[in-house]
Parts: sequence; C-alpha cells; structure tokens
Amino acid sequence: MEEQKEDQLDYESEKVEILRLAQSKKNINSLNMDLERDMQRIDEANQDLLVKIHKKEDEIQRLENEITQTRDLAEDEEWEKENSTTMERERALQEVEEETARLVKLQQLEASCADQEKELAKVIEDYAFVAQLCEDQALCIKEKHRALISNCAFLYFSLKKYQETLKKIEEELETRFLEREVSKVMCMNSTSKEYNSQNNKDNSLQKKKAGFCKRWDHENQRREADDLTF
Repeated sequence: MEEQKEDQLDYESEKVEILRLAQSKKNINSLNMDLERDMQRIDEANQDLLVKIHKKEDEIQRLENEITQTRDLAEDEEWEKENSTTMERERALQEVEEETARLVKLQQLEASCADQEKELAKVIEDYAFVAQLCEDQALCIKEKHRALISNCAFLYFSLKKYQETLKKIEEELETRFLEREVSKVMCMNSTSKEYNSQNNKDNSLQKKKAGFCKRWDHENQRREADDLTF
C-alpha cells in the first residue's frame, strides 16, 4: 500500500513537471516570435541605413564634382568654396561614420539574435527529451499499479479460499467431537443399565465393556489427530 502511494505521488509530481515544461515551451515560442519581429525590424533599419549611406555617398560625389568644376575660379573664391566643401565633406563623412557604426551595432545584434535562436532550439530539444522521459516513467508506473492490483486480487482470493477451507475443517472437527461425546454418553448409559440388571455378573464382563469404550475413544482421538494433520 505504501509503494502504491509513493507511485501515485511520483505520478502526480511528473504530471506537474510536464505541465510546467509545457508552459515553458509556450514562453519559449512567444520569445521566438518576439525575436523574429526584432530581426524583421533590424532588417528594415539596415535597409534604411543603406539608403542613407548611398545618399551621403552621392552627395559626397556631387561635392567632389563641384570642387573639380570650380578650380578655374579665383583663388579666394576657390579657397572659400573649397573650405566650405571640405567642411561639408567632413560633416558628411562624420555622418557616414556614425551611420556605419550604427550598422555595425545592428549586425552585432543580429548575430546575438541568431545565437539566442540556437539556444532556444537547444531548450526545445531538451524539453522534448524530458517530456518523453516523463511519459515513459508514467507508463511504467501504470504498469506497476496494474501488477499491484492483480497481486492484491490474487491474495484476497487465496485468503478467502483458505478461510473457507478452515471453516470446513472446524465444522468437521466439531461434528466428530459431538459424535464422540454422544458415543461416550451411550456407552455410559449402556454400562449403567447392565450393571443394574446384572449386578451379580463377573467383574470381567464390566472390564471388557470398559475396554471397548476406551478403544472407541482411542479410535475417535486417532481420527481427530489424522484430520488435524491433514
């Protein structure tokens, strides 16, 4: 009975563990969907950055072309324009560097998301293994429970059979005991009657009757001993 209770407790604890793992799987799936949305936003941001970089490169190219076209102007005007263009170019280059740094960070974030996806896949695989293990253990516990019930039924049937046999033996012994007591009474009554009617007979006849009664008792006792041995 204690083993059955322990098996039941193990089965209940494994059910709780399976429910907990199922909830973990739902949480993992939700995190995976969030990561996919983040990846999509990262891709969109990358595209926007690439468009901006191309625009800046076009602007730099345009400025460089303008610098080339203004070389024939006066030195002061050329210097002023060149200085202004250089400043604009430096600002443009700085913006390009900033956008490039942002792009590098986004790429690093993308790589981190890929690593997290691998970790999630590993967690899902571990969950599947644990769930299968719990299912196998639950099946084993059910088999043990059925075997225990079968053994209990067999023991109950055997005990009932033993009780019936014991009852029959007790009834038989009681019947034989009553028969023996009746025989004693009959023997004693017969002896008393013969003593009263034949008071003058030899003592040898009385001894023979008493010996017959003793043999009768001895035979009944022997039968009773044989029944007990059986």
